Amino acid sequence: MIYLKLPPFNPVTNGQRSTTVVQRWSLTLGRVVLAFPGTNSITKSTISEIVVKIGSRVIFGPISGTELDKLNMYRGIYDQADHLTIDFTDANMPNVGEREVGGIDIPALGDEDVFVEVQNTAASGTPTLYALGGFTSLQFDPSKPDPNGQLIKKTLAITIPTSGGTSVTWLPNFSGAQIQRIHFSYAGTDWSTLVNGNLQTVECRKNGTTIHDRIGCADNRFILREHKKVPQSRFYTLDFTHDNNVRGMLDTRDARALEFNFQLGATDTLKAIVELLDAPKNV
Repeated sequence: MIYLKLPPFNPVTNGQRSTTVVQRWSLTLGRVVLAFPGTNSITKSTISEIVVKIGSRVIFGPISGTELDKLNMYRGIYDQADHLTIDFTDANMPNVGEREVGGIDIPALGDEDVFVEVQNTAASGTPTLYALGGFTSLQFDPSKPDPNGQLIKKTLAITIPTSGGTSVTWLPNFSGAQIQRIHFSYAGTDWSTLVNGNLQTVECRKNGTTIHDRIGCADNRFILREHKKVPQSRFYTLDFTHDNNVRGMLDTRDARALEFNFQLGATDTLKAIVELLDAPKNV
């Protein structure tokens, strides 16, 4: 992977949304590294929203700097105070094809640009913000560009209605996407080493068949840690590829019904941050 500077963000001002665009190089975009070095007003906690778009379609976010930091630390991506990585690849997978499958083949997008937007809430100081793009050679034949011929990595934030009180059911429609993992965030009592958090158990059913059977938070975290994943505070991560086997993804192309059932210790707010592989113009 090679790294090239992206155009400057505009504007770079406290309390504003900053935007840059990825150049239309004949390359595949694998990563975007956000940098806000030195003594300035921007920190991970002041970044309230990160969004990546292809044209007007959101393919990443909106999530905060703190949430993105948790997603990265879960996978063991290096943690540094003045950098954040938006990763469309997965270095933990066993071979090059599986590691880079989520990259965005830029020529296949035609006349649509890739935009990166960063909203910061800092109130004082002199902000610094720039981005580096990590690129690989093209994954597809540049003479036959086809946006629907590629699978790209999307990370989408979805608010889950919690009108069910402590027993909540969610019926999403992922329109044929392949789900790598879902991070369920909550605001209530956090987990401890041996104790469930407020999101106590999660069940997943596809076409009426249980594929994740009300596994407790503590048991789920043990399974993740066995495979060198790092569970994060107030997250229950349902990772279909926790063992770095992409064939374990939840394939929704044949999903006539998809159901998630949550057991909470007390009423709470729930958000799903879904990492998936999908055609650019699908979900």
